[in-house]
Amino acid sequence: MRTETYETKVQGMICRQCEDIVTEKLLHTRGVIDAKASYWKNRVSVSYDPDIVSVPELESALSGAGYPSGSGGVGGVLVDIICLAAMAGLFFLFKFLPAQVTVPKAEAGAALGFIFVIGLLTSTHCVGMCGGIMLSQTTDTSIADASARKRRSLGAALCYNGGRVVTSVVVGAVFGALGAVITYTMTFKSILFTMAGALVLLIGLSMWGVIPGLRALSPRLPGACELPKNVRRRYIGKPLIIGLLTGIMPCGASYAMWVYSMGTGSAARGAVTMLVWSLGTVPLMLIFGSIGAFIPAKYSKWMIKISAVFVAALGLLMLTKGIKMA
Repeated sequence: MRTETYETKVQGMICRQCEDIVTEKLLHTRGVIDAKASYWKNRVSVSYDPDIVSVPELESALSGAGYPSGSGGVGGVLVDIICLAAMAGLFFLFKFLPAQVTVPKAEAGAALGFIFVIGLLTSTHCVGMCGGIMLSQTTDTSIADASARKRRSLGAALCYNGGRVVTSVVVGAVFGALGAVITYTMTFKSILFTMAGALVLLIGLSMWGVIPGLRALSPRLPGACELPKNVRRRYIGKPLIIGLLTGIMPCGASYAMWVYSMGTGSAARGAVTMLVWSLGTVPLMLIFGSIGAFIPAKYSKWMIKISAVFVAALGLLMLTKGIKMA
C-alpha cells in the first residue's frame, strides 16, 4: 500500500466542531488513512492511498462537508480575536443589567398554579442563562438533511429540558428536607456563586474551543449507565446529561425558588414546588432550543460560536460577583 500526504487550506473552519466535521468526513472517505484539521491554521492534512482515492476526490469530500479547499473566508484566529473582544464587551455590558432577577414573591402555601406562572415569567431569564448551553446540544452541524436535523434538534431539546426538570425535583427535595437547618449566609452565597461562575465559564470556553484541553471535560456517560446499544442515540445521551448538570447551576430565578423550597420544610413539598416551577420554564426553553433545527447547517457553527461567547461572559460575570460577595 502506497501512502501520500495531501495538505490544503480550507475555507469556513471557525471552531473545534468544524475540525471534527472535516476530520470525520475525510476518515469516512475510502482510501483515507488519517486526517488532521486545524481551524486556527485553516489547514487540513490527509494521509491517503493514491491507488484508491485521488486529490480531486478528497477536495470533493471537503466541499461536500461544507468546507471547500482554498484560502478565502475569515480565519479561525481572527474569529477568536473578535469573539474575545465581544466577550469583554458583553462582560461590561452585563454589569449595567439589574443585579437581581425580579421574581414574583411566592408566599408560603402559594397555589401550585401560581408557582407555574412564576416559572413562565422567569423562563426568559433561563433562556439568557442556559440558552447558549442548550443550543450547543440541540444544534448538530454534521447533519445535512433538514428533516433529520429537525428531528434531532427537537429530540435533544426535549432530553435537555427533561434533565433540567429531573434535577430541579431532586434539588427541591433536598432543600425542602434540609430547610430547617440550612441557612444562606453571605459567605455560603459567595462560595456558591463563585463556584457556579467558574463552572459556567469553563462550559463556555469548552463550547468555544479556544482551549483544546477543556474538551476533555465534556460529560460522558459512565459505562454502567449507558443505554442498550439498540436504543442508544446521541440526542438522548449527552443533551440529557448536560440538562441534568445545568439544573444545579444557581441563577437569580432558581436561587429564589431554592430558598422557597427550603421554606416548605418538607422534601415532598419542596420536590413538587420545583417540579411545577421548572415545568413552567420549559415551553419557552423548548421553543428556543428547537430554533437550531430551522437554521441552515452552514450557519449553525456561527450560532454555536456566538452562544459560547455569551455563556463565557455570563460565567465570568457570575464568578466576579461571587468573589465580591465575600
